[in-house]
Amino acid sequence: MIAITVSENIKNAKIEDCFGKSEYFFIINRQSKESYFEKNQAKRLLKNSGREAALFLIKKGIKTVISSNFGVPVKKLFDKNKVQMVIISSKVKYLNEIEWVNK
Repeated sequence: MIAITVSENIKNAKIEDCFGKSEYFFIINRQSKESYFEKNQAKRLLKNSGREAALFLIKKGIKTVISSNFGVPVKKLFDKNKVQMVIISSKVKYLNEIEWVNK
């Protein structure tokens, strides 16, 4: 399963710049081809929003996370739990620009 940080719960949402402060996660199950949006409840936290968001995704069984930026605590937590982090190019601004998302 894959999570992508996005600003809205629509298919042409902007890719978020900060993992922990993203508004939503676009979740894709590559096996079943199902996808859905999940609100990032950790965004409202003043501290440790990235860590809490990471724990949430780990519990959901996410194995790959795509975002523009990950903090050090998040990197350590994902490394420990064998979650792949993909830093998306700054040229890709919107979810619908990721070719395989629309398949």
